[in-house]
Amino acid sequence: MDAALTSLVAVFAALAGSTLTFVFQRHIARQTERFTRDQQLRNERIGAYSAFAAALTDFRRSQNNRWHLERADPDGPQFVSARAESYQRRADSTAALCRVRLLCGDSVLAGLAQDALDATALIHGARDEQDRSARGEAARLALDRFVNSVSPHTR
Repeated sequence: MDAALTSLVAVFAALAGSTLTFVFQRHIARQTERFTRDQQLRNERIGAYSAFAAALTDFRRSQNNRWHLERADPDGPQFVSARAESYQRRADSTAALCRVRLLCGDSVLAGLAQDALDATALIHGARDEQDRSARGEAARLALDRFVNSVSPHTR
C-alpha cells in the first residue's frame, strides 16, 4: 500500500510540475510576444514620424523655392518645375501623414501633424519676403511641436 501511495504521489507531483512548467512557459511566451510587438510598433512609429518630418522638411524647402522662383519669373520654366515639385512634395507629405495617423493612435498627435502640413502649405501664398519668412518659421515651429510631442512615444 505504501508503494502504491508513493507512486501516486510521484505521479501527482510530476503532473503538477508539468502543469506549472506549461503555465510559466506560456506566460513567458506571451510576455515575449507582447514585448516584440511593442518593439515593432515603436520602430514603425519612429520610421513613420521620421519620414513625415523629412517629407515635410522637403515640402517646406520646395515651397520656399517655388515662392522665390515665382517672384523672379512667374512664367518661366524654373517656376513651373518648382511648382510641380512642390505638388509632389505635398503629396509625399500627405502620404507620410496618413502613415502617422495609422500608427500614432492619438488624435492630438495627428492634429499636430496636420497643423504642420497645413502651415507648410501656406508658404507659397506669402505676400512678401517678410510674410514668407514668417510663414516658413511658423511651419518649422509646427513641425517642432509635432516632433517634441511624439518624442516620448518613441522611447
